Formats: sequence, C-alpha cells, structure tokens
Amino acid sequence: MPELQVNDENRNLEILCIGNALVDVFVKVTNEQFKKIGITKPCHIEYGKLLGILRRFPSSNVVSGGGAANVAKVAALLGLRAGFMGAVGPDDEFAKIFEREMQAAGVTLFLIKERIPTGACVFLQREGEPNVIAASISAAKLLEAREVEEDAIRLARIVVIDGYMLNREDLVNRILELASEYGTMVALDVGSVEITETYARDIMRYCKEYPLLLFMNKEEAGAFYRRINGEPSEEENEPVGFMDWLFARKNPLPLKMQAFFQKIANDLVPVIVVKVGAKGAMVFAGGKVHREDTLAVIPKEPTGAGDAFCAAFLGAWLRDKSFGECASFGNKAAREVLDVDGTYVDRKKMSGIARLLGG
Repeated sequence: MPELQVNDENRNLEILCIGNALVDVFVKVTNEQFKKIGITKPCHIEYGKLLGILRRFPSSNVVSGGGAANVAKVAALLGLRAGFMGAVGPDDEFAKIFEREMQAAGVTLFLIKERIPTGACVFLQREGEPNVIAASISAAKLLEAREVEEDAIRLARIVVIDGYMLNREDLVNRILELASEYGTMVALDVGSVEITETYARDIMRYCKEYPLLLFMNKEEAGAFYRRINGEPSEEENEPVGFMDWLFARKNPLPLKMQAFFQKIANDLVPVIVVKVGAKGAMVFAGGKVHREDTLAVIPKEPTGAGDAFCAAFLGAWLRDKSFGECASFGNKAAREVLDVDGTYVDRKKMSGIARLLGG
C-alpha cells in the first residue's frame, strides 16, 4: 500500500476540491405546477429548458453548488485553507454567483473560463415530497486533464475528487498521478448510487493503486458491495420487532458488508467512511470499525449535507483528531446544512464548530 504523506507544513492549501462548478437553484412548486413542468424523476436536460423553468419561478433561491465545491465552501467556513478547481462560463450571471459565494466563504479559486454557460441544477421542491432534480452541467463538463493546475495539487495536503467526474477517466487519472507524485492525499466522495454501480470496479482499482479516503452513504456502500461481489440488487426491508430494530440501530450495515469494508480498509485504502444518515457514521480503518452516533433531526433540505460532513471530517483528520471525533465533527456540520437550501449557510452558523475544530 502507498505510504501516507500528509505532514508537510509548507503546503499552503489544506484541502483542494476538484469537480463540477454549478449553481443549485431551489424552486418551490405546487403539485399542479410540478405536473406542468413535466419532469418526474432526476434527469439531465437541455440548458434552454432549464432556463425556461427558472423564468417561470423568478423568486427561486440560487446558491453555489456541485459536490466538490460544497466541500470546499464548508471547509473554508470552518476555517480551513480550502481551494476549488473547476470550469465555469464566460462571466455569465451564474458564474458571478458561483464566484461571489465561494470567495465570500474564503475559498481560493482555480477556475477555467469556458465558452458555454455555467452549469446548474434545479431542485423542484414540493411539500411532503422528495426533491426532483434536473441538471444541465454545461461548462462544468469541459474541465480537461491538461487544465489541471499542477502547483495547486503540489501545495495541497488533500485533494477531494467529486465522484461525478469518474466518467472522465483521463482527468481523474491525471489528478491521481499528480497527487501520487507530490505525496498529496486523495479523498473520493462517490456521489450517488448510479455512479457507484457504474464505476465500482474503477473505484476498487483506484483503491489498489492510490491511498484513498473513500466516502459513501449507506445506499452507495450497499451498491458498491453488491457490484464488487457480484450480488444482485436487493430491496432493503424495514426491521420488524424490537430485537431486529435494536440490531439495525447498532449495526446500520449488515455484518458481512462490515467485514468486506474492514478488509478493504486493512489491505488497501487508509479510511472508508460510510454515512448512515440519522444513525451517524461508520469509519473503517486499520481493519477496525469506529462508530459515531448523531442527533437525528428532521431535514429541511438534505442537499449538501454529505458534502458538509466530508469537509468537517477531513478538517478534523488533518488536525489529528480520532476517527470518532472526525465523524462527530462531520455529523455536526451536516446538521447545520440540513436546515438550509444547499450550502446557503453563513460563517456564524459554522463558527462554533470551527472553534472546536481549531480553525
């Protein structure tokens, strides 16, 4: 397994996040309006159609977005020296919003300006219903391997890769190779069940070749386990009876799945973090399992909570906190984001966590 090298005090960035530079647009709609829009499940749409939706709802809440950008933003709000690398449009309104919010948080930007507009995701919000997301990533998808700022990776202690970039193999390989060359740690947040199912074997290959910190939620962990082990997808059943409930509370992942991740964390990658929602998080490292509960809350909006968890976990890890403490900081940051649209939080909301973290 490659050796970890994260104690170089000369590096001027603690976390460099590379991914899709987007804005997230939160649109509150009635059931009648939702039917007229005609989007019933998460999808990619043409940019013109996305703008057409937004013109119908001018009071929408717009915030900088994209998984890696969210990690960088929250990390900066927690007092870490954070940077973000991605591609935006040529000074369009969305690009201005993205840059303004990221800079206000204190993020160092390494932006490539493309000829097409900045990408966006529309979140259709209905009372009592899950969000339906329509995305047009536009300029974000044009970031190429040759445009990666080598010095930024050299000067970072950790590089965070957005799982939504796994379809750009040349780009991901370039980042990993540079990180390996300069002794920069790499964290990968896989991003979605679909990404996990499609690229599980690539993720496993990266785990064998590079010292990754791997972040997943419970559903992504299940998809990864089944894909690597050749098991068919299965519907998860709600526990029945008190003993079943008690076991599920103490063991959010099946024991065979825990053994699988323990082995990977012992043989290949340094750390695997599985976020299990209201049940907290499980950290697999050195062949052991570390469990950290969280205070369950009713979320206003779940978007960005996993990214906030990742930012705070990595910040605590860089400050030599225990794995339990890292997960606890992650849970605290995630709870703050659950109360707002995306990462629409200000520094005051994160200041208490930042003080505890030492940022």
